[in-house]
Amino acid sequence: MTDHDITPDAGSSPAPGPDGFSDAEASFISEMGSLMERWGLPQATGRLFGYLLLRNKPVDLDTMTRELGQAKSGLSVAARQLESWALVRRSTRPGSRRIDYEAVGDLQHLLLVNNAHMRKFTETLSSGVPVARGEARDRLASLADLFNGFVQQTEALVADWEARRAAS
Repeated sequence: MTDHDITPDAGSSPAPGPDGFSDAEASFISEMGSLMERWGLPQATGRLFGYLLLRNKPVDLDTMTRELGQAKSGLSVAARQLESWALVRRSTRPGSRRIDYEAVGDLQHLLLVNNAHMRKFTETLSSGVPVARGEARDRLASLADLFNGFVQQTEALVADWEARRAAS
């Protein structure tokens, strides 16, 4: 890793592999790619998210391209997808036109972003209830109720976590 700014938890950094990442870092990046692919996003988007989660500072597309060994155009699309999910934010440096990206790192934010998607999913399920009949209607109403409860419980969890964090 040349100008890589991933900082290990303790001790010296593991020796980087041929791609510039330690085996553990490469595994994490790959696992994030596979996970997000199961969510319907391209594997490159998940790999970029994993990479950005390991970064300590915002990074530009040229650095991403060099360190991940992927095409700049693909990483640009991946960064915009992550931004649309509110998982990364973009910034610029004074006097530069380059765009830097960094992962949004607080769990609270990620849960609330997920809730926004779940709320929309719940609204869509609920909109199908009046047009469905019989078992389909019951199924849609039950699913909408389940996901609505999930959203409410997650919001309560975040509020409780924030209160405990503020008290400590």
